[in-house]
Amino acid sequence: MVSELQIIALVEQLERKIGLLKGICDDAKKRINQLEEQNSELNEKLKEQQTLSKELQKKLDNSEKKISKSKDFGIIVNNNLSGTDTNAEFKKQLDEYIRELERCIAHLSSLS
Repeated sequence: MVSELQIIALVEQLERKIGLLKGICDDAKKRINQLEEQNSELNEKLKEQQTLSKELQKKLDNSEKKISKSKDFGIIVNNNLSGTDTNAEFKKQLDEYIRELERCIAHLSSLS
């Protein structure tokens, strides 16, 4: 048979375990709150990044449309050169066009 002292000892031991579990539960609730706050912050940052990504994609699409309009680039070069231009002048102007294209490509690369 179990004595009264043994029952008291078991109850005290049970109370200690309940106290420990309550502490663990409180700590877990705090951690959950922290994680929920962090999750909200990260979701907000994600939305901002998605918005920024969409804006940059629109800019890129607009830039690509502008570039596609330059299909007539050869015609532009021919129209800008008169029949009296020399090969050196032609090469110089062609180099300028190439540098401008490189700047455009660099600009487009920086958008992505």
